[in-house]
Amino acid sequence: MESEKILLDAAARIGGSGHHHAGDLTPEEAHTLLREHPGAKLVDVRSHPELDFAGFVEGCCHVPWKLYPGMTPNPRFDDEIRAVAQPEDLLLLLCRTGGRSLEAAEHLAQLGYRHAYNILGGFEGRPDSGGQRGKLEGWKARGLPWKHR
Repeated sequence: MESEKILLDAAARIGGSGHHHAGDLTPEEAHTLLREHPGAKLVDVRSHPELDFAGFVEGCCHVPWKLYPGMTPNPRFDDEIRAVAQPEDLLLLLCRTGGRSLEAAEHLAQLGYRHAYNILGGFEGRPDSGGQRGKLEGWKARGLPWKHR
């Protein structure tokens, strides 16, 4: 089954790194899992203004890891994630570039979520030489489906 291979590859990417989350997925792998794995949930951990400004993936759960302004930790993150996901769920975590989703995946692993995966490159990835995001890496750059509000 393709889903099993994707999850094994994602786990192998973090082998020996000292990380405790389940693994790192490419955007394409995450998209495949969302289509093919019945229990996969996309959790967008960006702030509300980021969703409004940059766009979002339809059907995702939104649980901000940090809050705007100031990008301070969301004190309700644990309660908000428990409202949308159980520890056995397959969670695919997305942020702007992959940093906050990695932090959230590591945190979720500490809470007992054994299937929390980070999506590499996030939604928009790092900026190109002209300062544009969404061109080099991430969900948008890969041409995967997304929407504006």
